[in-house]
Amino acid sequence: MRAGFNPTRRNRNIGTAKQGHGQNNRMVVPRSRDLYAAFDRIGRHTREEHVVQGQRVGFIVEAIRGGCRHPCTVDDVAHLLHMIPASDWVGIRTILFRQPTRKQSILNPLWGRLIYWGEISTAQRRTIATGPMIILEAVDEDMTMRWSSALDPDSHEQLDRLRADGHAIDFDGRSHRITVTPASARNTQLYRTLPHEIGHWFDWLEKVEGPGARGEPFDALMDRYFARPKAEREAFAHRYADDIYKSLFARDSIPFEQGFNNPTERSAL
Repeated sequence: MRAGFNPTRRNRNIGTAKQGHGQNNRMVVPRSRDLYAAFDRIGRHTREEHVVQGQRVGFIVEAIRGGCRHPCTVDDVAHLLHMIPASDWVGIRTILFRQPTRKQSILNPLWGRLIYWGEISTAQRRTIATGPMIILEAVDEDMTMRWSSALDPDSHEQLDRLRADGHAIDFDGRSHRITVTPASARNTQLYRTLPHEIGHWFDWLEKVEGPGARGEPFDALMDRYFARPKAEREAFAHRYADDIYKSLFARDSIPFEQGFNNPTERSAL
């Protein structure tokens, strides 16, 4: 007599990732419905405020863990902002120098990113900043990266930018090994990443904030902005950053030494 239906014997996915086994402890960066959740809680930190081209900007510097460093300083960033048209970054009131977790450094290392709207709070849930902000990440002092030998044209261009910033790049036939030094990290984060994120914000100002101020429906503008392919938005930010870099370099405004006496007003927060 034929045995009854036994779903346990027939389900080949039982005990595998397809059924969800092990998914609760996968090594992934925790995310929530809040797009900015990975950036909103910080530990020990210092705060100060600068007035740059008439705009008041708060700088929050999170304490780093052993073996990490912030590639550039508050003075570095304030001085560079002084050289970029204020109308391009109007509305950005916070620059956060953030210490990523070890898991984030391993799985998703970043130089920085733009947050269109976020909230920074302490572990005690005390809010210390809200609104649009640029986040610059601390990096490991002995940081190295490996990129595949199979790179698309955009990745090849990015590799050329890293090489121009002073990173040592070796190719072993299978991958590109990128060795990061304190000087090359500062070049990339200060002269490339910061203008790149401002480029994203300038794109947002042109396509969302500006038309919204003239009466167009904000929600529709925002949906249209994020409906564009990511590659298109990244290409815009790269062009903006490259133009800023070439313009400032041609005027001998960059590179400048760390600790440059920048023409900004400073006050404690």
